Amino acid sequence: MFSFMKSFLGVKGKQFGADVIEAIVGIDPEGATQAQMAQMEKDLDNTGMMLQKIRADYEREVREAEEAMQRYDKMMAAAELLQARLADPAMLVTEHAAIEASLARLIGQIEGFAHEVEQEKQDMIEVKALLDEAQTAYKAKAEALTQARQGLDRARRDMQRATLQAERAEEKAKRAAEVACLRGTTTNRLSIATDAMQRKAEEARAKAAALNLKADALALAKPGASDDPLITEAMRAIESKPGANNANLAERLAALLQDKK
Repeated sequence: MFSFMKSFLGVKGKQFGADVIEAIVGIDPEGATQAQMAQMEKDLDNTGMMLQKIRADYEREVREAEEAMQRYDKMMAAAELLQARLADPAMLVTEHAAIEASLARLIGQIEGFAHEVEQEKQDMIEVKALLDEAQTAYKAKAEALTQARQGLDRARRDMQRATLQAERAEEKAKRAAEVACLRGTTTNRLSIATDAMQRKAEEARAKAAALNLKADALALAKPGASDDPLITEAMRAIESKPGANNANLAERLAALLQDKK
């Protein structure tokens, strides 16, 4: 159960860390990229230090292996020399036993030292493989850092171009809006003038209608006027008959003459 919880929390912790990093990148992509490159550069420095240490170890292993092989070669040459002395017919019998004992002791040392020589060679081979791996890793990290820097530079240039294009587009849209506003202002002014003229015409027509209505009302208000349309029509017909006014004048003149008598 404890192992499960530890693993579960470990996975969740990594997921949380990834979410946090993704959020930071979304807020400040350039800053996050620079931080990542700083981490990459630090990692490269650590790899470089390790590479130097491995290279120093390899150089020491090479020296030790070369020294061991040189010593082995010397011991083999000494053994061959003692073997040759033993085979020399001129050698004294009294020296034979001592030389044989020394040869036997030297051969024992050579046999024991041979394992050490092989181990030195193996250590050198292993350290060389580790050195090659470290050099490959360092080269890969250096290339990754270089590409990241180049990528950031490209991203900056792209952002600058995009910003410039956005500013130009905004300026273009602003000018277009200003031109459209000027056109709209002229059109609006014409529309306002036309509307004003139409309102004036409507007011004139309304005023004329009001005056006509007033005239009709005043005509109806004359003595003898009637609200009955038939009476009004008959009155107008009588007034429009020819000779009616002349007849009235004749009657009035006859009355005046009668009074004079």
